[in-house]
Amino acid sequence: MLGLLIILFGLGIFGLVPKKITTAPISSAPAKYQDFHLEIPKLELSAPIIPEVPGGDTDKDIYFKSLENGVAHFAGTKKPGENGLIFIFGHSSYYPWAAGDYKEIFANLDDLAIDDEISVWYQEKEYKYLVIETKTIVPSDVSVLNPTNSEELVLMTCWPPGTTTKRLIIRAKPI
Repeated sequence: MLGLLIILFGLGIFGLVPKKITTAPISSAPAKYQDFHLEIPKLELSAPIIPEVPGGDTDKDIYFKSLENGVAHFAGTKKPGENGLIFIFGHSSYYPWAAGDYKEIFANLDDLAIDDEISVWYQEKEYKYLVIETKTIVPSDVSVLNPTNSEELVLMTCWPPGTTTKRLIIRAKPI
């Protein structure tokens, strides 16, 4: 009996027994959604959104570091609740040895169809969108970054996974 108590005590000291968190966030939104977060229920996808990430060749270190930690909000585009284009991009595949838990976060993005729901949490509020279009484009087609007159969410990833030959674009409007 004493041996069992010593083992249990040792597990607790060395952090092998999960610690219970007893404090709850002040917000009514779950903690992971308080800042900027993407949810796609159909794909069982959940990822933090890294804000204001420069794209292309602007600063590749920031670009790739951001994609290690989630999906990226393209610098200069709008945020949820603002009138205009919200542009979010992420990996469909990446080098297996590279750091990060989000290397294939958009690998199944092509499973989305018209009227599928996407949620973006921003500043403790949920914004819901319905898919209105899915298409592939060539990488040089930057028209998907053109400003819009109304709120629109665009998700982008390289397509098909394992290549950079095309871009998969998902367009969605607020519900």
